[in-house]
Amino acid sequence: MKLYYYYLKVLTIFIFILLSSTSINARTILKEETELQCSNTINGDVEYYAVLIGISEFEDIDTLPEDKLDDDAIIMHETLINSKNWKEENILLLTNEEGTKEAIRNSIIEWLDSREDENDVVLYYFSGHSIKMPLKNKKFGNTYSFPYDISDTNFSEDKITDKELDSWIDELESDNICLIFDSCYSGKMRHLVQKGRIILAAGGKHFFCGVDESDALGYGIFTFFVMQGLKGVADLNKDGWITAEECFRYARIPTIISSFYVQFPFLQEWNGQTIFWTFQVPTMYDRYLGNFPILEYKISE
Repeated sequence: MKLYYYYLKVLTIFIFILLSSTSINARTILKEETELQCSNTINGDVEYYAVLIGISEFEDIDTLPEDKLDDDAIIMHETLINSKNWKEENILLLTNEEGTKEAIRNSIIEWLDSREDENDVVLYYFSGHSIKMPLKNKKFGNTYSFPYDISDTNFSEDKITDKELDSWIDELESDNICLIFDSCYSGKMRHLVQKGRIILAAGGKHFFCGVDESDALGYGIFTFFVMQGLKGVADLNKDGWITAEECFRYARIPTIISSFYVQFPFLQEWNGQTIFWTFQVPTMYDRYLGNFPILEYKISE
């Protein structure tokens, strides 16, 4: 009987989130009305730069789930280079042992910063593991993510906090920055929320939101639907461009439904422990004025 009430409660929460996710707040309505005719608000000489990171293996630990999170970054790379507006030389891909903390830092404050300017578009994508910051360490940030060269899963200087990542991105000149995270607790990375940025996060804001791969889909659930959107499915106004806003609106509901199915009954082994592992509730933070153009896709003949 207790188990029955447990699942009834979970189902009630799921229905509430599903219904609430279909509503559009007043700010979104105003944004859509003022941008109805504009899917690409960037003018002038524009280059598109990306840092794509996927980490599923670690130097000193092997207790984490064996997801192929590096494949998510690889498919993102393939999607970008097969578009009209992305050049392969403008994309830096880091997977597994390439994704050390120093390498990730240098990819932003050296590789990116030496190339981009205030008119350029910057995309940062991360597929990996993140955890909510312990309350006693809140001054360091809201979450921390795992680069390749970590010694354990507890918070320490070898992790990357959202506050630290924000300090690296602050070094960039670009006012057109999109960050996409396919990781747990990514919806809590509020230190990254700034003017000129849009954040698409697979994880929720308020509770542990396990981010998993789907064997049927072959990739992370959120990444799979983001990739579908970028290939043209999300282009509701049929202008040939996929914006970050269009992509998120397309991917959110399928991600919720698919992860509910994949992660039921919401108990999983993680880092050697059995924990409560809820379905995903993707989050978007939009502080970008206008619609953020990510990709001009090629139409299949």
